[in-house]
Parts: sequence; C-alpha cells; structure tokens
Amino acid sequence: MNPETKYRIKKIFYENKGYLHAKDLTKKGIHRKYLSDLLKNKEIIKLKRGLYKWNDDKFNSLNELIDIAMIIPDGVVCLASALSYYELTTYSPLEYQIAIPNQKKIKKVSYPPINLYYFSKKYYREGIKEEKIDDYEIKIYDIEKSLSDSFRYSYEIPKDILIESLKEYISRSDRNINKLTNYASGTSAEKKLTKYLEVLV
Repeated sequence: MNPETKYRIKKIFYENKGYLHAKDLTKKGIHRKYLSDLLKNKEIIKLKRGLYKWNDDKFNSLNELIDIAMIIPDGVVCLASALSYYELTTYSPLEYQIAIPNQKKIKKVSYPPINLYYFSKKYYREGIKEEKIDDYEIKIYDIEKSLSDSFRYSYEIPKDILIESLKEYISRSDRNINKLTNYASGTSAEKKLTKYLEVLV
C-alpha cells in the first residue's frame, strides 16, 4: 500500500471518529483489500465483520460503550450496566448488559464482553434515551426504567446491588418515584419494588 492510499484511508477513519465500515471504502473508490494490510500491521482493529476501528491512543482510550454502540446500533445499555453508568452502584458487571429487540439476530462478538437481553417490543421501546460520551451517542434506558428492569431481572442481579441502587436513587434530588412505579406497574418488578419503597421512602 502506498503512503497516499494509507493517508486517504486514515482520513476516512478520522472523519468517522475512529470507526469505518468496509462499505465506506468502496464508496470512496478504495479497494477493501487494504484493510487486510492494515489489520496485519495492527494499525486497525476488527470489531465485527465489516466494522473497524483505528488503532491508536486517541481512539483506544474511548469508553467501551462507544464500541458497543457501533457494533450493535440497536443495543440499549440496561440493568446493572445502566445502574453503574448512573452511579447508583459501585458494582460493575463483568459483561456489559445490553438490551435488543427480541426479534433481532445479533452475532456475538468476543470483545468487548457483552451479555445480550432480548426484550419484547414493549419493554424494549420504553424509556430509551441518548447520552453523549466524548461526542459519541449511546442508547441507554432512563434511570427509572433501568431500576425497574433491574428488579424484573432480580434473579440475575444480587439483592444488595438492587437495594444499594434504590437507596442511592431515593437520595437524589431529581428522583421521580411515580415514574419509577409506573414502569414497574404490571410487571414482575412491581411487588418487589413496592416492598422496598415502603421501607425506604
């Protein structure tokens, strides 16, 4: 690969904040074979089939949630990963917990470590918001939806983490208990959440 071609490819990566889909090269009239050369020289990282990231300190220091947003565009940060993001708990799950629509078929990636949760249309759509991290956008459930869902999945999240998170949420000036209980209403979270709220509020 000549220096001019490499410069053009690197420029495309930088224009896309460090990421590139192989089809973007084709659109620019550059052959995809050059990606193999860059991979061999460890100048780029393959995140999944057709998606690459430029391998340097500027982009490698980015939050892994950004990589996940690129790998799974429909993915929504949920459960304990969301609780951790909102600083309701000091606990961080070993795998990022990501919700996707239950009809979606996602090929699992080896990195970052991701645990997929297949939500029905109703549970998937409710409460999605976008947050900015280093000028990148990620999808995450709002804080009340994240808490309600965590109580729905209480068999996967340790009880002490749930209580810690709920206590921290209640201590916040922007808490919205009505919104929280509305999310939980009619779900398996309702009874459990109500029991703790009666004691803590």
